[in-house]
Amino acid sequence: MKLRDIGPAWGRILRGHRPLLSLEITRECPLRCPGCYAYEPGHLGSSGPLRQLKDYKGEALVAGVLALVRRLRPIHLSIVGGEPLVRHHELGILLPKLSEMNIEVQLVTSAVRPIPAEWRSIRGLHVVVSVDGLQPEHNERR
Repeated sequence: MKLRDIGPAWGRILRGHRPLLSLEITRECPLRCPGCYAYEPGHLGSSGPLRQLKDYKGEALVAGVLALVRRLRPIHLSIVGGEPLVRHHELGILLPKLSEMNIEVQLVTSAVRPIPAEWRSIRGLHVVVSVDGLQPEHNERR
């Protein structure tokens, strides 16, 4: 978020919009990091364990995320997983559309696959590589 965005952000917050939204776009992850909280029984509260939730893919995932963003109108969207790069095709569609909507996006990944070079040109995209787990295993994985 830039300094010039603070005034409009406060206006939206005062009108009842939530400024931040975090979405787990997939429950899939090829890693089994020790200490990972995502699959713990209480992680999602009353929604149930992550492994038992429906996992959207393809057009259903893209349409669902865009509908939710249009309805809630966040200023900032954090996309997490499982591992969001498991849905790299869908992200290739979603990220430019979210940029066109002036949504700042933080994509949190374990970098299990190469991050597409063309994503560098997407305005408002911030890729964050998360190093979960305990020493010394996380250094070996990364």
